[in-house]
Amino acid sequence: MRERCFSSLLGSWAGKLAVSLVLAAPSIIPTASAFTFKQVPSPDLDIKNLGRVAFAGDFDSISLYQFEGQNEQSSSSSSPGSLLSRYPNGVFATLSETDADIRSMCAFTRNGTYQGVVFGGNFTSVGDQHTPGGIALLNTNDGTVTPLEGLNGSVNAVYCDSDNSGRVYIGGSFTGGGASNAIVWVDNWTNMPFSGFNGPVQSIVKGPNGNIIFGGQFNGLGGNATSSPKENDTQILPIAAASISAQSSSGRQGFSDPKAIVCKSDYSADGSGNTWLLADQSPGFWRADFGFGFEPTKLRLYNTDFEGRGAKTWRFTALPINGIMNFSYVDSSGSQAFCDARCPLPEGNTTGQDFTFVNTVGMNAFKIDISDWYGQGGGLDGIELYQTDVFTYAIDSFNANTGNCSSTTERLASTSTTGAWVTTPSHDSNSEYLSATLQGNPTIDTQSTTVKFEPDIKQSGNYTVLIYTPGCLGDGTCSTRGRVNITGTMTKTSSDKPVQTEIFQTNNYDKYDEIYVGYIDATDGFKPSITLQPSSGQTGTMTFVAQRIRFNLRNATSGGLNGLFEYNPSQQNVDTNFAKSVIDAAGASLSPQQQASITSLATGGDNLYVGGNFSGNGLNNIFSVGKSATQPTLLSKDGLNSQVMTLYQLDNTLYVGGNFTNTSNGTTAGLNGVAGYTDNNWQSLGAGVNGVVMYIVPFSLNITVGTPETVLAISGFFNQVNAFGSNPAASVDNFAIWVPSKSNWLNNLHVDTVSIQGSMMAHTDVPNADPIFAGHISSQSNGASGAITLQSGDPLSLLSFPATISAQQQQQSSSRKRAITEGQNLTTTGISVATFYKENNMNKTILAGHFAATGTDGQNITNLLIIDGNDKDRITGLGEEIDSNSTFAALGVSNNVLFAGGVVTGTVNNNKVAGVIAYDLSSNKLDGTQPPSLQGTNVTVNAIAPRPKTQDIYVGGNFASAGALSCASLCIWNTQRNQWTSPGGDFSGDVTSLTWISDTKILIAGNLTSGSNQTKIMSYDASNNQFEEFTGSRDLPGPVTALCPANSDVSQIWASGSASDGSAYLQRFDGNKWVAINDMFQPGTNIRGLQVLSLSQDHAKSNVIDNGQDLMILGSVNATGFGTASAVLFNGTSLTPFLLSTTSQGASGSLSQVFVENPGSFFNNNKGHLALGFIVLIALAIALALTFLLVVAGILLEWYRKKAKGYSPAPTAYPSSNVDTGRIPPSQLFGTLQGNRAPAI
Repeated sequence: MRERCFSSLLGSWAGKLAVSLVLAAPSIIPTASAFTFKQVPSPDLDIKNLGRVAFAGDFDSISLYQFEGQNEQSSSSSSPGSLLSRYPNGVFATLSETDADIRSMCAFTRNGTYQGVVFGGNFTSVGDQHTPGGIALLNTNDGTVTPLEGLNGSVNAVYCDSDNSGRVYIGGSFTGGGASNAIVWVDNWTNMPFSGFNGPVQSIVKGPNGNIIFGGQFNGLGGNATSSPKENDTQILPIAAASISAQSSSGRQGFSDPKAIVCKSDYSADGSGNTWLLADQSPGFWRADFGFGFEPTKLRLYNTDFEGRGAKTWRFTALPINGIMNFSYVDSSGSQAFCDARCPLPEGNTTGQDFTFVNTVGMNAFKIDISDWYGQGGGLDGIELYQTDVFTYAIDSFNANTGNCSSTTERLASTSTTGAWVTTPSHDSNSEYLSATLQGNPTIDTQSTTVKFEPDIKQSGNYTVLIYTPGCLGDGTCSTRGRVNITGTMTKTSSDKPVQTEIFQTNNYDKYDEIYVGYIDATDGFKPSITLQPSSGQTGTMTFVAQRIRFNLRNATSGGLNGLFEYNPSQQNVDTNFAKSVIDAAGASLSPQQQASITSLATGGDNLYVGGNFSGNGLNNIFSVGKSATQPTLLSKDGLNSQVMTLYQLDNTLYVGGNFTNTSNGTTAGLNGVAGYTDNNWQSLGAGVNGVVMYIVPFSLNITVGTPETVLAISGFFNQVNAFGSNPAASVDNFAIWVPSKSNWLNNLHVDTVSIQGSMMAHTDVPNADPIFAGHISSQSNGASGAITLQSGDPLSLLSFPATISAQQQQQSSSRKRAITEGQNLTTTGISVATFYKENNMNKTILAGHFAATGTDGQNITNLLIIDGNDKDRITGLGEEIDSNSTFAALGVSNNVLFAGGVVTGTVNNNKVAGVIAYDLSSNKLDGTQPPSLQGTNVTVNAIAPRPKTQDIYVGGNFASAGALSCASLCIWNTQRNQWTSPGGDFSGDVTSLTWISDTKILIAGNLTSGSNQTKIMSYDASNNQFEEFTGSRDLPGPVTALCPANSDVSQIWASGSASDGSAYLQRFDGNKWVAINDMFQPGTNIRGLQVLSLSQDHAKSNVIDNGQDLMILGSVNATGFGTASAVLFNGTSLTPFLLSTTSQGASGSLSQVFVENPGSFFNNNKGHLALGFIVLIALAIALALTFLLVVAGILLEWYRKKAKGYSPAPTAYPSSNVDTGRIPPSQLFGTLQGNRAPAI
């Protein structure tokens, strides 16, 4: 418990200083910032007379708008990746967004000159710029991005080596530059002495000995086969699915259809219906256009011999490139021959002639031109086209699984679908594809829409499996693309774990993702399968696509590796005797042989650490290799019991993340997903998390005032930080922060610091500048849920309340999930309403809404919380007395009794309550006398307003009666008589706001009916029980949801709400007419609160608001030219963002209310007035000055009087003692005295 109460701390000088230090001090110590962020001037709000100022709403983190570029960016938006820097206040700033993940980055220095940050991933664009191959260079001086073109695929790792004049080692799953999966960038692409690897590279580091270490899923160098495939050209292309045409067909019945020669049961069959003939003595062509692209490797032609006719000379043209292809073939003598524009076909050869493509060229159509013939004309009996690449297409007709499209009887690829998939044109993509648009209700159904791929795998072996995703720019679905879950079965052994991974489909341009590397079984009729379906947890309208999957047999020019390779950059050649390298030999010793998976490498001191999915001789998923070691070193307790995904060395500790739960020998509990390794001992991080940790990234954070320190961002797939010691379990969203100096998770420390949500995947230090990060982050300056205080000063600052509030899920039936007010939904969590109460020597802060919290004594608190500033901020509130699915929307306090209303139900003292309850603040418990239940359909209380100087509590909302009393929408509870009374009159509707404008008159706003008249605002005079329509209010565009006075006598007001078309409106009544504020709000704006605030400095003159005022607009405000903000300031001409907030799910937050200690001081300011202390001092100075002047005047006056009477100064020289002096008689001494004298006695 804190030693000083929160309320007193806020007002103290030390408290304000601490707040300003925590919030003003940057979370990182800047050296030379790579980016310049323009600071926004602090608004001239004059809040000193208001006492404590605070905000309530539905949010979990919040910031003042201090720098241009700050926003409420959502971590769950369609962009899964971003380049990130940090504002001076520590909040993360998005520099550029990518359409997929950034997996690695490093600062590149060439010949001693810093070039920028190289970053790689599986993205295809950065912002609007196409970045093929997932690799680019960031200029940190101006933020420009330059694609490093030439690769096809995705990048997993980059390492910048400043030695050897500077170069960048790049690894991943790609081809290009004459290499596979590993290459070097200098000023362009440069090959190493080997041409990469036969499998993907996952990690690259420089070892302690200065050599470059590659880790991944490969078993050899290069790209040619060590053990060649048993069969090439095994995949027949589905010509029958193409659009087939011909030129100069014969016109003879049964011989003119070009489709007759494809997918035949017997290609040697000749004659009508089996042969296509050209017109006599005429050249011509046969053409096929496909809905997808392909790279053929073999062509088989069957010549005709009908009537002695046949094709003699032909050429093959690839389309759309119009390239004539080169072939090799075996001629009649059995020798290998080559041809291009004039390829021969033997006469009468109806058994088929094979032609092998010399070059691999992509195409989506081709034609065969016949330029010479046998007999009277040319013709063909059959055409077959093959490729080596194994593809399976989502559009089943592309798989050639219908009809007999092969001369063999082997099974072919196939695809099956469920759900409403439709064929989509290829646009800029390689092929047509399937797409499905689904609507979440509330979330997307993951089972109803699937695509199951079953490939035609001819030989068992180690494969790399790639899934291709068409870009969203082509079909215009970027705003609705989401995530898909990929599952697969690759072997017939039931004990093998199925494949499972998730990918984003938000790429702007075509991409492919690696979804599996390993063994695929093709024996005994087994057919592997892969299923694509929507991922869980997605809401709204979403578009999913399915195109094709590729299966690459992994080959190598030299084998003997197993996921690890040590490369010496100083050597021109690679020694393939890998046993000479301790590192290579360590990899070769791992199990499974040739299939070990190395996912992460790290160095610390003289050690290289290797993590992944492997075993062997105690090397279980992690081991180390010393600088001068002759063999690998086992880590304590035989390593870990499951896969390691990431490693990071900080100081003397190696931090490890993955899918493990314990050491391999089971003796160190608490290593759930994440662990530390120091001095040969495993250490738990708390008790870890309840899932898989994928990334560990360091960054700097203020944990204590003014002292930045390194903390660790832990990202992965988990939703809970586990309980340990006295720390309870905490719900998270795949992200948590570990604080090494405190040996605890940040959420357990309860400190005011920057709030971060999302995921963080990579970082790099930048020379003489701040680090650059990669991930998808939603960040605000304060991690506070539901309520925050605003501190005066220059600049303004924020401070959290001493209570931890979390959202709780609504549990009521769907029939009760209706709006509290127009634009407010009952499912909204957080704090809806709050107040300070300082009457009768109390000092209480009351927060209400729909949330969960924990009291000082550990009790559960739901929906209503009270902080007692007179009792060391003791936290109490409602427990189980009121139904937990209640939501409070209104508060009012009278004589120490709190009245709280909303959608509220429960039982108090065996009596049911509904709509409103009474809570005794003196005894901290529900009052013994509760107002009888409000009655009606969907009873809701939206406003409570105690009448000044009376015992009457006015309650407004949506109800029909109170107890047995009929008083629709507005009713009065008298605390003295403990009974409901009706205001009288024919009044009904939905009341959203109650505002007293005098002791007897109250403004009522909402969607109202008086008699037969419908309006939005009325006044009620309690002295005569009369309702009166407010001038012109019936003409407002829609029901009023927020209202506030515009001046001190409330002769003018502001009102807002939602128009009939759903748009937000804002209008001011100037005393005579309503004035609309137009063109300020974009669609999606929801205004929940309004408040006029005084300024310390006048703004420019405006016709709609006083020069010394700003209007604060609260809610979720989509401001024109900015985007969403939770609070904005309106000066009569423009909107300025003031507060930005987000929820724990990464969505934009929303504010409902500003509440203050002195609500009667909103229209009082300090402008032009001195503080009371200065006034007292000045008055005292004036009094002293006047007193001094009076004394001086008296002295001068007396001097003048004496001078006028002839007085002269007394002598200052005295006679010597020898001088004879006479005595002066008394009569002479007093003889000059005049005037009345006292009588002699």
